[in-house]
Amino acid sequence: MSAACNSTVATTSAVVISSYRGGAEILDPLADEWRALCAETSANQPFYRPEWIRAYLRSFAPGAKVVLVTARIDGRLRMLLPLIEEMGTFSKMPVRKLRAPVNFWAGRFDAICGAGRDGEAAVRATWKYLRSSGGWDLLQLRAALEGSTVSRLAAVARADGYRVIQIPDKPSPYVSLPEDPQQLNMLPVNARLRRELRHVRRQLAEDGIRLSFYRVERAEWNSLDRFYHLEASGWKGRKSTSILSMQVRPFFDEVAESASYYGYFTLYMLELNGQVVAAQYGFTLAACYYSVIVAYDENFRRYSPGHLIIEEIVRDCVARGIRCYDLTGQNQEWKLRWTKEARPLSHHFVFRGPIGNLAYTLSSKLRYGMGHRLRWGQKDGTAPAGDRKAE
Repeated sequence: MSAACNSTVATTSAVVISSYRGGAEILDPLADEWRALCAETSANQPFYRPEWIRAYLRSFAPGAKVVLVTARIDGRLRMLLPLIEEMGTFSKMPVRKLRAPVNFWAGRFDAICGAGRDGEAAVRATWKYLRSSGGWDLLQLRAALEGSTVSRLAAVARADGYRVIQIPDKPSPYVSLPEDPQQLNMLPVNARLRRELRHVRRQLAEDGIRLSFYRVERAEWNSLDRFYHLEASGWKGRKSTSILSMQVRPFFDEVAESASYYGYFTLYMLELNGQVVAAQYGFTLAACYYSVIVAYDENFRRYSPGHLIIEEIVRDCVARGIRCYDLTGQNQEWKLRWTKEARPLSHHFVFRGPIGNLAYTLSSKLRYGMGHRLRWGQKDGTAPAGDRKAE
């Protein structure tokens, strides 16, 4: 296995940029440094780590031409940006793209960058390298949270005179968890839902139904299989949008196994009288729990299993010192019954050269409705809308 380093450029007296091109295998030699850089930043999320990007490439872009750009200062890795090089279209115009390895299933994206002046120098040097490198008309950076490294990269490009489009998507909600367990009585924030959940627990007791809640932290085949079939049992199965229907289980199996190996996989299960009625597939990393996929049994709707498991998860997280419950995805109505907090999320597009500028001009003429067209659901390995409700 080899990783071809096509170019190394000293862009400033302090920052050295290296560019690697190849397949998914070029991630491996840098994986340990990559994880270490993740751990020292505030953006230490599962979606930005090498095992997540590698799983995306293996499942959704096998054979892709991967470009990995790194920035070092005094030999230390200060920034890492993984991209895919491909032909595509923008406003129906053929363009050469460098795009983020992300789609609907793979959630959100960001480059990893150190903090402080070194981090800012790395962002500027990375842009200077991209600006001067060949092979692209459009830099496409989807699904980036506000304040992300790629949003800063796009801002540097704009300040450098390049045309940039930023398209806001629906914000991504999260729950700030209290340190004091006594404050849990204020969650969910929706008072009506709090009353409903108290009623559900009384009803379970009256009906003689035993509630069992537990956390699985290893990628056990049996537990994962139960989760996938539960997710496919309801409306997702009927609409063919479940993990099994979309045949994306290999991706979720791989990231579960990797996260299990590195100690941050979390599968929550809720059973009533021994039958699993709700589950959440997620990760717990850097004092935050990330809920990625939710599932519940619609036959138990009267007991609100989707919300009941969230209440149990919140209690478990607070007991373990977890300070954030990231609901991920968009600010759907059922999520907003738990929180009013959400992080803005945007897609960034940077245009370069005659072809890129022409694509920008054409898109400007079609700007009405562009936000809808540029969101998930296009011909780049994306999928239809995801988890709509938790009941």
